[in-house]
Amino acid sequence: MAKKAGAERDAAAESCAQKKARIEYEAKAAASKITVNLDHKLLECSACCSPLAPPLFQCTNGHIACSECRTNAEYSCSFCAEPANTRCDIMERVLGGMTAPCSFREFGCSATIPFTKKLTQEESCLHAPCHCPIPYCRLYANRGQCLREHIETKHCLVPYGDATAGSLSPVRVCDSEPARLVFLDARAVFLLVVERSGPSGRAVSVVQLVSEPVKEEEEKDFKYKIQVHTRAGVLSLSGETQSVGRLMRPYQAAASLFVSDDVWSPQDSPVYLEFK
Repeated sequence: MAKKAGAERDAAAESCAQKKARIEYEAKAAASKITVNLDHKLLECSACCSPLAPPLFQCTNGHIACSECRTNAEYSCSFCAEPANTRCDIMERVLGGMTAPCSFREFGCSATIPFTKKLTQEESCLHAPCHCPIPYCRLYANRGQCLREHIETKHCLVPYGDATAGSLSPVRVCDSEPARLVFLDARAVFLLVVERSGPSGRAVSVVQLVSEPVKEEEEKDFKYKIQVHTRAGVLSLSGETQSVGRLMRPYQAAASLFVSDDVWSPQDSPVYLEFK
């Protein structure tokens, strides 16, 4: 028993010593760090202006480029066309020791992350602001909210309609309506977006709203057809729906149907939608 108690005391003493040594090491490391203010442009690739991340290369004129731009430029600097075959070790070491606050601090993120992982972290940050495809809607803070939830809570006055699979279903869109929710039976929810496209027309597109993470029943891809019956005839567009849970960048439809103001007459000519 005495030997066991002695061994436990020795282990506890060793653990305390290790903890003390770790605290002292961290304190010395913190004391050796300095804080500097830099123009963020100094930490961007000379070619694509994205945040720098190893491996880095520089040309004979000192322009620093990321590996992707250096490859795209066929081993030449895309800024001045000089050879860019030199590995920029010093900048890689500087970046490797840098940390930065998440760009979405104003939306509630308090994370401080290694600079070289900034883009990766911000692409998956739960506080990242999302874009809404409804025209004139501002960014909204995500905080785990999917696009469908945002539309149903913040755009609760957006009209909705129903569609039947395999047949053209009329969706009457008033001239002032920027969007319309469309429910396909009980299987999927779509958003019909009507957005100004230049001074003389509008673009009509459709996007499928899904949850995050995507539920099993939402994994099905749908083919769609948009028809607009105008005074000048029938305009039509076919494609495959774009499934969206969050939009990290401004909404850009994979394809849209342009309808000029000269022939747009939503009161007399409804938009038709077909899903398969």
